[in-house]
Amino acid sequence: MHVEDCGERVVITMSRTEFFLVGSLMMEALETGDDRDFQTRTGATKDEVRALLDSLPDLPLGDG
Repeated sequence: MHVEDCGERVVITMSRTEFFLVGSLMMEALETGDDRDFQTRTGATKDEVRALLDSLPDLPLGDG
């Protein structure tokens, strides 16, 4: 994974495998634990994380 700090934006380049791992971890975090504990640990509400997940592109699993 490569992270480039562009001031107002951060550009992250990662492998397809890393992309799906991050998405899976975020989804797992949404499905476990209570809402207050989640926000304390992540600094975001579950709704904010769901919105972020919904905004991710729908990529095929392969190298495609």
